[in-house]
Amino acid sequence: MKKKYQSKILQAIHEDAKGMHKLGIISDERMREYDNECLVQEPKQKYETGNSQSNSSDVKPAVRISAKSG
Repeated sequence: MKKKYQSKILQAIHEDAKGMHKLGIISDERMREYDNECLVQEPKQKYETGNSQSNSSDVKPAVRISAKSG
């Protein structure tokens, strides 16, 4: 999935932060802060559905996986 940035300036800042994170200069927690500030936040979906004509037995709760902070 392609990331959407709030602006070109925030895109440049985020890409620099990503490089520093990869080198270990920025922590996972700090990188998540850059993600929150620089990326356009996608609306959270309450449920995932298999198709557009699903019934209630097809509806599954969305699962959110977060990285362990340490």
